[in-house]
Amino acid sequence: MTRPLSDAALAQTDAVLPVATARQSYVDLFRGLLIAHMALDHASLMFNAGRGGEELASAAPAVGDFFQFITRFSGVPVAPGFFFMAGFMVALTSSARQERGVSHADVTRRLIIRGLVLIAVDATIMGLPRALMGFYSFMVLTCIGVGIILLALIRDLPAKVLVPAALAVLLLHPLLDVSSLPTALRAMLYEPVRTGAFRSLYPIVPWTAIVVLGFVIGRDSITRAGVPRFWSMLALVSFGLFLVVRLAGGYGNAYEYSSVLSLDFWMFAKYPPDLAFLSWSFACVFASLALLRIATRSGVPRWLQPLVVFGRVPFFFYIVHFYVLGIAAAVLGARYGLLETYLIWLLLLAMMVWPCRWYYRKKLERPGSWLCYI
Repeated sequence: MTRPLSDAALAQTDAVLPVATARQSYVDLFRGLLIAHMALDHASLMFNAGRGGEELASAAPAVGDFFQFITRFSGVPVAPGFFFMAGFMVALTSSARQERGVSHADVTRRLIIRGLVLIAVDATIMGLPRALMGFYSFMVLTCIGVGIILLALIRDLPAKVLVPAALAVLLLHPLLDVSSLPTALRAMLYEPVRTGAFRSLYPIVPWTAIVVLGFVIGRDSITRAGVPRFWSMLALVSFGLFLVVRLAGGYGNAYEYSSVLSLDFWMFAKYPPDLAFLSWSFACVFASLALLRIATRSGVPRWLQPLVVFGRVPFFFYIVHFYVLGIAAAVLGARYGLLETYLIWLLLLAMMVWPCRWYYRKKLERPGSWLCYI
């Protein structure tokens, strides 16, 4: 029988991996931050009576009061961050496996299985509530799964090919016109569809291009010296692009704004993401990674350890927290103010620490089992 790992053993696990391929603490901390804010947005979705509508490119949602606005705005980088880190982690884990002697073909097989598991879970476990309501939706896990399968097939291409291709998709995707395609294809490829039997929020274009870009940056981080400085430069470039796009108006902006001092200056389309949304998100992602890489050189502060726990098992957290929130919403049957929503969110995070820690321990105890895919 496999002996359970102690907390001390969990803490030492990453330290014994090769430096170039170790699962760095800043990676799990950043993913944990993304997870925590995602949970806030979903708690707001189910309990916040004053939450605004979805940021569809076809129609801007109402801004709402400042606190409602900032709750939503602070989560702008979350979805791009998840897609980016999906590619980033493919780079780190693939390199680590190959250094341990895993064959190239086996790494490819594992990645394809991982992508298919994401798609299957989204269609079944996560898709059950949607099926009961009479529709299927092409959601975030499915799109990330497609992106990982794509990386399994193209990851050997050099950065000089992958980066221009990904940037071309991100910069030029507003020019796409898929209106002549059947609804299901429109929903899968580019245009979010919110009615009918086949729906979507995260179509393949441009979201999988973010996965590819994350992969290139992750692969580069393994060998680059002065990574925080490089990421800080990318953050400044992204922020500069954001200012150019937003101040110029027109191309790349789904919504107009009344003045640079107004809240609507900071309203961007997410479905599909406009260039203002993407450039601002990348600025936040690169700046956060650079700061966390520096801040965790001597370890993660104790008060941030729960976020590391979440960041180690983001897929597991994603599945479980949705059902916890959904069941709670069905039982309570009411919506509340923003303060109550924040309290529900904090309670959720507190409740999720132990299950996530338990699941991570089980993954370490059974490294070759199906648990490695969730």
